[in-house]
Amino acid sequence: SKKDGRKILGLKEEEQVILFFGFIRKYKGLKYLIEAMKEIKMRLPLCKLLVVGDFDGDKEEYLRQIESLEVEEAISIYDGYIPDNEVEKFFAACDLVVLPYESATQSGIVQISYGFEKPCVVTNVGGLPEVVLDGKTGYVIEPKSPSLISEAVCDYFTNTKELIFKEQIKNEAYKFSWERMVESIEK
Repeated sequence: SKKDGRKILGLKEEEQVILFFGFIRKYKGLKYLIEAMKEIKMRLPLCKLLVVGDFDGDKEEYLRQIESLEVEEAISIYDGYIPDNEVEKFFAACDLVVLPYESATQSGIVQISYGFEKPCVVTNVGGLPEVVLDGKTGYVIEPKSPSLISEAVCDYFTNTKELIFKEQIKNEAYKFSWERMVESIEK
């Protein structure tokens, strides 16, 4: 549950938690999300970003950016490969998953998010806009834009979209289920 995930991670129930999950590579646009946190933190003081994944040698660059923007208290980093049995607590604890990619073909993170009934903010690159319905299961924004990331995150929390998005995600998640795949193969 969200409550259990937050307890394990030492997060408060009232915090608004954003998750960036997966291998951390330049093309995944983490720097734009970190930059957006300056504005997000001003508008949503209880917002917290979890950066979870294995850095590709650029960790110091991100840490310098976090320090220069003075958002250290708003960002928690879990550096390293996350084994399958550790994934659940992060997705359970979060409210919203952000994939600010500069480029992509596809990402399994969206399907994992849907499995936990979590909406996503994705950029309009690769196949990401095909799996996230803008305004229904998350947000599709243009890449390389901290201001658009901030707008999407703030809209989600200030307009309390959790229940609306959750219901749409349940409807959409079936498209990506094993049951649906079996039906397609049988046809």
